[in-house]
Amino acid sequence: MNNEFLRQEPEEMFLIDRNGAVQVSMRESHSTRAGTRRENSESGKWVGRDHWTSRFNFDSEVVSGFEFQKEAIFHDVTLRDGEQTPGVVLRRAEKVAIARKLDEVGVHRIEAGMPVVSQDDFAAVKEIAHLGLKAKVIAFSRLVREDIEAALKCDVEGIICEGPVGVPKLRQFDWTHEQVIQKAIDSIEFAKEHGLWTAFFGVDGTRADPSFLTSALKKISQQAHPDSFVIVDTFGCASPEAFGKLVRLVRSVVKEPLEVHTHNDFGLGVATAIAGLENGASTVHTSVNGIGERAGNASFEEVAMALKYLYGQPVRFDFSKFKELSELVQRLTAFPLPPNKPIVGDRVFTREAGISIAGWMKYNLGSEAYLPEIVGNRHGVFLGKKSGVHSVQWKLKELGLEADKGQLDKILAEVKKRSEEKKSNIDDAEFRSIVGSLAS
Repeated sequence: MNNEFLRQEPEEMFLIDRNGAVQVSMRESHSTRAGTRRENSESGKWVGRDHWTSRFNFDSEVVSGFEFQKEAIFHDVTLRDGEQTPGVVLRRAEKVAIARKLDEVGVHRIEAGMPVVSQDDFAAVKEIAHLGLKAKVIAFSRLVREDIEAALKCDVEGIICEGPVGVPKLRQFDWTHEQVIQKAIDSIEFAKEHGLWTAFFGVDGTRADPSFLTSALKKISQQAHPDSFVIVDTFGCASPEAFGKLVRLVRSVVKEPLEVHTHNDFGLGVATAIAGLENGASTVHTSVNGIGERAGNASFEEVAMALKYLYGQPVRFDFSKFKELSELVQRLTAFPLPPNKPIVGDRVFTREAGISIAGWMKYNLGSEAYLPEIVGNRHGVFLGKKSGVHSVQWKLKELGLEADKGQLDKILAEVKKRSEEKKSNIDDAEFRSIVGSLAS
């Protein structure tokens, strides 16, 4: 038997009392008799001071097949793939500002752009490469020597080198299988000869012929020795299960680390990215707010939060700055988010229904899986047709207003009446007016 299970070490345990308060105590982390952790629904990896997720996430049957690597590397594509969002234009100074904030949050790699796109992009990539960031600065290139030479002039640490591998994409390029393989080998060899860390990015990988894909990647691996391969669901058309199988397939034929790059065309970009990681990929490509072409890329904040709180993986970011980072990208891209965007949406932690607010006021984690402070977001209450007395009480306290018990019902009735008339919520200014007229 593994001696790890015989040690009796005190461990912090979170228990929830009947009033919803979190109590912290010390307990033995292992049972000396049964060799198993003593856990129940109120204590375990799924419960903490600021979160309460599902214990089923950590069920042995669920996690037994996971092949997560030691710690996922996050490769940010906001400045390149994110800027490909229709209508988004980022100037040099704006890209630099986003890069600084990404580094502040703790992102491991930043894809600063594609230097050959324009002089401004070239200048932005080069400036970011010289900022002295902790993150590794990477450029994007095609299987074209001119692209690689431009990246070299920008002094980046490495490149993501793209080439078509999907059947539909090969039709667009009108390339043969042999051309793809040879161009990839030539480009990767040239890049590595000049000191660049290099990853091969197989465009449209989820629509590739399996026999060609495995054969091509094996030849590229053996002859060009890239530092990594990126498994790409360019059009978000693979299910998480299918993508996981593809990652396992590629792992069986190459020795290099694998990365995953997914899109959100079927709303599964995050799930597919995580499926790639749980099947052995070591790096995930994400964009802030999930921006990108068509339906966008896997969202940085969603992947990070899911890995940490739903899968129990070691993710070491300054989570408290997620909302701040999201707002910076929104402002500089002029690309607004829906208010209910997971993690960073303005109304993710906002409620209106009176019965919901009553329970939430008693114990927050009875009404949400994690507290907004984790990501720098905040709670809020909307006043409107569905409000109750607790809604009014919360808003009065928030705004520093007062009303006695006899006035609460009158205020609530007026809030409901006006909300139905205007078919919208009551903002703070109008609420102050209502309170002023009824509680004076």
